[in-house]
This record gives sequence, C-alpha cells and structure tokens, in this order.
Amino acid sequence: MIVTRFTLPISFCLALLLPLHAQSASSESQTPPSLTATQAREENAYTLGVQAYLWGYPLYYYDASAAKSLQAGAVSMNAFRKYSALKTAKDRTIVTPNNVTIDAYARFDVSREPVVIHVPALTEPRWYLTQIGNMFDEVSRNIGGVKGQQPGDYLVTGPDFRGPVPPEMTQVPIRTQSGIAAVRIFANSEQDVDAAVQAQKGFQLMPLSAYLREGLQYKPGKSDVPPLFISSAPEGVRYFDQLGHAMQQYLPAGGDQDDALIAQFASIGLSKGKGFDWRTLDEATLRGLTRAAIAGQQIIDQRWKNVGEVTNGWRYFLLGGRAGGDFALRAALAKNAIGTQLSEQVLYPNTQVDDQGAALDGKHKYILRFEKGQQPPASLFWNMAMYGSDMLFVENTFGRYSIGSTTDGLKPDTDGSLTLLIQQGRPSETANWLPAPAGPFNLTMRFYGPGPSVLDGSYRLPAIKRVD
Repeated sequence: MIVTRFTLPISFCLALLLPLHAQSASSESQTPPSLTATQAREENAYTLGVQAYLWGYPLYYYDASAAKSLQAGAVSMNAFRKYSALKTAKDRTIVTPNNVTIDAYARFDVSREPVVIHVPALTEPRWYLTQIGNMFDEVSRNIGGVKGQQPGDYLVTGPDFRGPVPPEMTQVPIRTQSGIAAVRIFANSEQDVDAAVQAQKGFQLMPLSAYLREGLQYKPGKSDVPPLFISSAPEGVRYFDQLGHAMQQYLPAGGDQDDALIAQFASIGLSKGKGFDWRTLDEATLRGLTRAAIAGQQIIDQRWKNVGEVTNGWRYFLLGGRAGGDFALRAALAKNAIGTQLSEQVLYPNTQVDDQGAALDGKHKYILRFEKGQQPPASLFWNMAMYGSDMLFVENTFGRYSIGSTTDGLKPDTDGSLTLLIQQGRPSETANWLPAPAGPFNLTMRFYGPGPSVLDGSYRLPAIKRVD
C-alpha cells in the first residue's frame, strides 16, 4: 500500500528549535522598510480580500450558478426536479453522476417562510438519502441513509425564523436564507427504475403556506428563474461584486452586525446591506483586492491538490459537508466537489493514475483486483463509475457506465478474488468489464455506508494496474 503523507520541511522544524533571542536578533537585522499610508491600505485590502475570497467562495459559486442551473432544468425552485431514469452519457446536466440512484434536486428560499420536506414511509425496503444543505456547502441534515427509513415532515427554517413549529414536524434550521435539497433513491437496474420512480413520487418539497393550505395535494407551478447577475465593477474585482450579491441574497438580516469577520469586510466594501460597494473604494484598496482575487483562486487550487490522503493512487477526503472554519478547504470542495456528502453516509475516492503513477488512458488495458474477502467494505453497496476528463459519463456501445456490488452477473475468480477489467476494447468475457474511452479517464469509487475500516484508514482500495 502506497500512502502519500504531507510533512513539515526540515528548515521549519529547525526554526522551532532556535533560541528566542536568536530569532529576535535575526528579525531586527532584517527590518522591512516602512509602508506608506497608501501601501498600508493596499496591503490591508489584500489581506482581508484573500479571507473574503476563501470564506465566500461557496456563496459565490451557488449565486453564479443559480440562473443557469434553473434554466437548464437541473433543479427546481421550492420543489424537487425529479429524474425518472438512470443517468447515461447523454445527461450533461450533472457532473460526476452515478447511475445506481435516481435523484431529485431543489433549491429553496426560506427568507420569507420555511419549506416543508415530506419523506414518505416506503412500502418496500429501498435505500434513500435526503440531503439538506446551506449555501456554505455544509450538510445541515441527512434523512435516511445509514439510519434507515425516517419518514415524516421536516420543517426547514432560515436564520431569521422566529415562528412556531407545527407539533408533528421536525425542525431543520439552516444558517443561510436559501438552501439545497437532494433525494437519492437506489435503483438496481433499468428494470427496477419504475419501482424506484414510484418511491420517488412520495418525496415532496413545498412552502409551509402551501402545505398548510393544500397538504400533499400541492402541485408546484413553474419555477421562477432569477435574473443573471451582471457585474459593472472593474474586471479584476468582479468576483467580489458577485460575492456581494450573494451576501445580500443568502446571509441573515443581521449578518453585518452578528458576525465579526463579516463586519471587517465593510472596510473593503463588502456587506450584507450594500453588497460590494466598489465605487466608494480608493485605488489602493482596489489594487489590493485585485491581487487578492488572483491569490485566492491559486490558494483554492493548491489546497485541492493537497486535500485528503492519497493511497495507491486513490484520493480520500473525509471532511466533505463539514469543512466548517477551514475556509480554503471549504472553497476547494465547493469548486471541485460541490454538494459532497458526509463520509459516514457516502465516500467517494477518485483516481486518475495507475500503480506506476501514470495517467489512466484508454489506449491501455487495466485491471482492479480485489483479493478474497477484500471487496470494498460497505454496509449497503459499492459502485465504481467511469468518467472522461469533463467528469461526465463516456458513451459506449455496451451501455455500461459503472460497475459494482449490484451489477448483475459479476464473476469471481476461482480463488474467490474479484478482478474488474477496465479497457476500451470488448473482452471475450464481459461480465466484469467496465468500458473505457479512447483517451484520458478517471474513476470514482462510491462506498454507500462505508465500513469502519474505510473510515479509520485500515482498508484502502488496491491500485489500478496496467496489464498490456
């Protein structure tokens, strides 16, 4: 097993051992030149701007994508946008799709009133997971999943809600004025889709007033699509203009006063009340923010390269949905893996390389071999999906986009091991074949209900081995 760890450089460790007076003498001999007032304003704007960039990236992302995702039909507003078939390469609306579940997605607005999510009592055993999240890309509540069926009515309330909660409902508070909800329901195969669709129909999302007026007979109307935000700010600071718009849309009414960090952003023109008031800023502050926007993007990209642990070429990160105060990590996840689940529910290690560290490419043939008793430990099921460089399914004539424990006809080897074939050309025996594209590709393994050995690190997937 090859494990990549990140360690402190020796020079840093030695610096910790230097006597305090030696460090002080060194710093005194290298006193930097004094900043002018203009330079100080630029550096202050740069410092605060980097913090604001990282802190607000999930808000920015959701705000920038709102109109497009609603127009494309990927989600609905205050109602679930339901998918009634397993996803294929023709579905271009969702990145990193899986095709073992049918899904329903929604954005919701709780600035004026709460929304109700109704979770039905299913008549047959079937895995589902209802995920409720806020605009900081944090999971606020999971319903179902590893806990089994949890039917009932859930009242999702915003940060400014002060009203009563109906006694038969479970309150789910979120800390932003809008949120995201998703329902994923297991479908074993194309033949199982109809039954999964029937189960999906029972999940509903609606405003509280509609629920009290019409109950489960409520029929949502056409989703309102918010206008696309067009920035008029100078190009170098347009990120902050979009972020300011997002702050106005998503933060609680008292956000400027109740959060010390947000209060500091007022000096760089950012606030809940005014958005990004760039016209009041001097040239030095704008220069600092322009530099901050460049640095913030680079920090996010570098943090993503170092997220989690890499073992045998597979990258694991266990903090999805709960990055909290680690703003750089939260931003990196929002940019590269938006809506990630909590690791104890679903874990998604990804690999782009073989056992020699070479990039995966369909011009070669590969295998993934599990020794006897070493198949992915998951309390529910496991599934490995094939993606192109755009993180979407790749069309193939065999019609298989993923393979796993629920794939019909998987054939173990005579010694009890299991070998998966990963290649472009059709093999003579197709039971364990996952078709690859002609060019670069990557693989994502999903553990649904990952076992304790996965979460504590004692089990890791074997490397993808090139065999041609």
